[in-house]
Amino acid sequence: MIRWRRFRDDKAIVELVRTQLVPISPWQHPRDRRLHTDIVRRLRKGATLVASRTNRSPAIGFLHMEFRGSKLFIDLLAVDPRHQNKKLGTALMARAEAYGRSRGCTAAYVFVDELNYRALRFYRRLGYAAFSAVPSLQAVELVKSL
Repeated sequence: MIRWRRFRDDKAIVELVRTQLVPISPWQHPRDRRLHTDIVRRLRKGATLVASRTNRSPAIGFLHMEFRGSKLFIDLLAVDPRHQNKKLGTALMARAEAYGRSRGCTAAYVFVDELNYRALRFYRRLGYAAFSAVPSLQAVELVKSL
């Protein structure tokens, strides 16, 4: 099921960031308590969707998004490896895009680490196309019309 983030999801979300996103990022990240503080602070900006087995079970995936005018920015997306390849990432993206359209967004953007080929394939499969390379971030910006 896809639902909105609750306070009790934060621990599972931070763990997903720590285990799924930090290891593939080219950047240094804070550890332990500081990572938790940084991620929770980041989640307060925008909206976060959570994938879970039931309404009360912990997060097994999440998507954090922000809005800037008519642009939807996909900020963070991760799914527990035990639950990957079950269309949870696709479902999270579909809900985020629908929510963005309901808020008047006309395009969705996402930055992907340039060496994260799996994520690049995922977003391209969903209709995202390269918009620009950002060498200073070691990232590629992808865009999709909504």
